[in-house]
Amino acid sequence: MRLLVSVGGEKKWCTGNTVNAFKELVATVEGKDFKVLTIFYDSKKERRRFKRELRRAGGDIVKAAKNYLSWWENIQQRRAKVH
Repeated sequence: MRLLVSVGGEKKWCTGNTVNAFKELVATVEGKDFKVLTIFYDSKKERRRFKRELRRAGGDIVKAAKNYLSWWENIQQRRAKVH
């Protein structure tokens, strides 16, 4: 996933898999004025999950990113318990 955001007039790319891109996004824009310029998805599955989280967050992309990261961490914990 690749996100291009504008933070205080400066453009910043958040790239990597969805988890890394969202971690970078939250670290970069939290508490600041920002604007999402472009979003590129790597897969349909990522896009569907992100859109679902975005709807639940009422359009707030930072909250959606945090929700996605929380969901991902829960999945990782479940996988660790099984193995």
